[in-house]
Amino acid sequence: MATEGSADPADDPDMLVVRSKSARRRLDRAKALPTWGESEQQTRQRRTRLVKQLALESGFSRVGIARAEALPDHRATLQTWIDAGHHGQMAWMAKDVARRCDPGQVVAGAQAVVALALDYDTAQPHTGDLDGSGQDRLWVSRYAWGDDYHQVAAKRLRRLEGAVTRALQPELGERFRGPGGPERPFSAVRDFRWYVDHGPVLERVWAQRAGLGWQGRHSLLVDPRRGSYFFLAAVVTSIALDADEPMVDHCGSCRACVDACPTGAILPERLVDARRCIAHATIEVEGPVTAEIRALAGDHLFGCDVCQEACPYNRFSQPCGDPAFEPRPGLLAPTRAAVRAWAEPGGDAHLAGSPLRRRGVAALAELASNPGPASAT
Repeated sequence: MATEGSADPADDPDMLVVRSKSARRRLDRAKALPTWGESEQQTRQRRTRLVKQLALESGFSRVGIARAEALPDHRATLQTWIDAGHHGQMAWMAKDVARRCDPGQVVAGAQAVVALALDYDTAQPHTGDLDGSGQDRLWVSRYAWGDDYHQVAAKRLRRLEGAVTRALQPELGERFRGPGGPERPFSAVRDFRWYVDHGPVLERVWAQRAGLGWQGRHSLLVDPRRGSYFFLAAVVTSIALDADEPMVDHCGSCRACVDACPTGAILPERLVDARRCIAHATIEVEGPVTAEIRALAGDHLFGCDVCQEACPYNRFSQPCGDPAFEPRPGLLAPTRAAVRAWAEPGGDAHLAGSPLRRRGVAALAELASNPGPASAT
């Protein structure tokens, strides 16, 4: 008979089994883990809640999860777009087409893609609505007014990676097993790989499948409650997580973005011909500023927001309140003279850590000498 304060063996079947000392230690460690007594479904649900919570705590605006699987239809569409030359000078898009459409080729045993949104809208008016804007002033895309989002998002992704590793390492441990793979230690570099606008990942596709929005006619992701002023990042992981419901398309018959594009760059099937896109001409094209680029760019210095500003869902957009994306001095509709001065010694100090560094001050100054408005060619 059990005495007061002692456990009755009948209440704990584990006590009826004779185990070695090492086996008892392993059992004690297992009982100390959150997974003890959980079903696979409960473990997956708990880990899903944890990853989402840590993503928000790491500085992201929204998070959704999609089931990792190959996307043959998207692969065919992407290949057709590339074969037609619609990727322009973005040569990297023609590489790793198969990997872009199959997360299992990016992370062995991939189970989920974590899609992350980072809002960047501010309380500032649209560049074209500013008093005094016109032939003497230039457009800078809203996303480029503040810090380079690649750096901002990467810092937050590293924070998320560290938080997930610290939280799950004890239970994933040294014998983590990806589906169909051998037992191996959990490694964030291998099992929780993140990307922000680089690497073989179709962020917009996964974000739509994860319920963060739908791909509008202008090809950008649209959230029905917030519009389209947000960046995307993605994590491909071999950790099993619950997937969210994909977002339903709400464009309907609206063609506002298509009709507003000054160069006719928006194609059917939610694609863009980069060769006619102002953003591509002013950001991605390297080398001299040709007459063709000048004709496309007009009074756009870096990027273009015309299609986004035409989208009716952006009337719901709210300022994100993130200091990283507030306009830096001189980047909100700068004058042509001010931009040309950036090419002078020390004139570009305020561009440190800015997306505009990508184009180079010499090319920006050359675009600032462009006399005419954007027009279709």
